[in-house]
Amino acid sequence: KRCKTIEECQAALTSLGVTASLPFLQFMNTWREVSAVRDLAFALGESASILLNVPTVRLYQDSVFWKRTQDGPTPWHVDARMAPFDTSHMVTFWIPLTEVPKGGTALIFCSKSHSDFALPYWNPLPSSDEDPEQSISSEWDRLEARYPKKLVDYMPLSVGDVTVHSGWTLHCSHGNEGQPGAQDRIALAISFVDAEAEIRSDWQVVGDNEDLWSYEEWCREVPTRTKFSHKLVPIVWPCSMD
Repeated sequence: KRCKTIEECQAALTSLGVTASLPFLQFMNTWREVSAVRDLAFALGESASILLNVPTVRLYQDSVFWKRTQDGPTPWHVDARMAPFDTSHMVTFWIPLTEVPKGGTALIFCSKSHSDFALPYWNPLPSSDEDPEQSISSEWDRLEARYPKKLVDYMPLSVGDVTVHSGWTLHCSHGNEGQPGAQDRIALAISFVDAEAEIRSDWQVVGDNEDLWSYEEWCREVPTRTKFSHKLVPIVWPCSMD
C-alpha cells in the first residue's frame, strides 16, 4: 500500500513500531525513471568493475537519501546484509547532491571493517524475525571501542565529490537535528555487485529485510543459486552484455 498523505505515512510507521526520529527519507531505484541517474549508473560500471576486481558488474540499486534538518542519526550498518546476494563483491558509490560541512551528515566508516570476519562470526546478528533487543550481541553496540583508531570520514564534501565503500563496510552518519546552520542533506547512493553473484535461496528470511520491497519483485522471477538475467538488475559492465 502506498501512502499519499503525511498522516497515512505516520500511521504506517506507527503500525510498524517506528517511534524514534527517522534517520532519513529514502527513494529507491530512481534510475528506472530518471535518465540522468541511469546514465551515471551505467557510466560508473567500469569503475565498479575495477574496484571489485571482477570482469562483469551488475547494477543492484540506487537510492536517494534525504536527511532533513530534524532527522536523527543513521545507525551502524552494512549494505550487503540488506541485499539478496551471496557475495563479498559489492560496492556503493555515495554522491552528495548538497554541500556537506566538516562534522556534518556524510558517512562515517569503520575502516577495514569489511575484512573483520571475527565480528559477525563470533557475534551473529539476529535474523529478520527475531527481536534484536533480545538477541543482538553487545559487541555491535560498542563499535567505537572495537575500531578506536579506524573511524574515518571525508568531510567536508562538495557537490561532485564521491566516497566509495565495500558492501560489507560498517558505516553510519550523524543526525541532522541541532546542527548549527543545519540544512537538508541529499545524497545519491548507487550500488553494484559482481554479475556472477548468485541469489541466496533464503533471501526472504535471512538478513535485514529493510530493502525487501526494492528487490522482492525481480527476486521472485529469477532462479536462486545460478546465473540469471533480469532487466531490473542489468549488467552495466561490459555495457554490451545486457
